Amino acid sequence: MKNNKVFSYDKAMQRIEQIVEQLEGDDKSIDELADLVKEASSLVKDCKKKLKDTEGEISKAFEDEDKPE
Repeated sequence: MKNNKVFSYDKAMQRIEQIVEQLEGDDKSIDELADLVKEASSLVKDCKKKLKDTEGEISKAFEDEDKPE
């Protein structure tokens, strides 16, 4: 997640969908294709990290709930 900006999973997914649509078009140079694939790969990596982090937070929340006070 770059530039210390707040990561938006939904925005990343929208961008991935846009990239897929662009990749399906036939009018891209090899350089454009490479750049789009790199961007999509980075976004997918960030999304996977967000999902993993969220899963950990949820698990921790339930663990905290189960602990006796």
